[in-house]
Amino acid sequence: MSEPGTRLAAVFDVLGPLYRRGVRAVEQEGGMPVGVRAVLDALAGCGPTTVPALGRTLALSRQFVQRSVDDAAGRGWVRTRENPAHRRSVLVELTASGEQTLTDVRDGERRELGALEEALDPDDLDACLRVLRALSARLTDHPT
Repeated sequence: MSEPGTRLAAVFDVLGPLYRRGVRAVEQEGGMPVGVRAVLDALAGCGPTTVPALGRTLALSRQFVQRSVDDAAGRGWVRTRENPAHRRSVLVELTASGEQTLTDVRDGERRELGALEEALDPDDLDACLRVLRALSARLTDHPT
């Protein structure tokens, strides 16, 4: 029997490099920095929101999110508008161009991932998702 935490540590040892490869692939294929992608995904899921709220949702610093929003705005993918609930914290929202760009990037990723998925057992993928979701929920409930 292995030391407690050894198998889970091995999971994180695989996840780190896998995540970094995925980030590089997204940036190289779509020409979209990972922070911008995270902002677009979050806005697509929650609708117009503030930079601080995006930071909390993404578990990223407000400053990093602001730089990503500024980058996305410079590309025409998001815009800001007045926030009726707060005078200084504007709302950030996707533009039509941002929605289309995100759709195109997601479609390309799904095509690429579809080819990889064919080589994997669907039951293994379901088990992987259950474990990763449980870890995510646990780490969200008990941040270190």
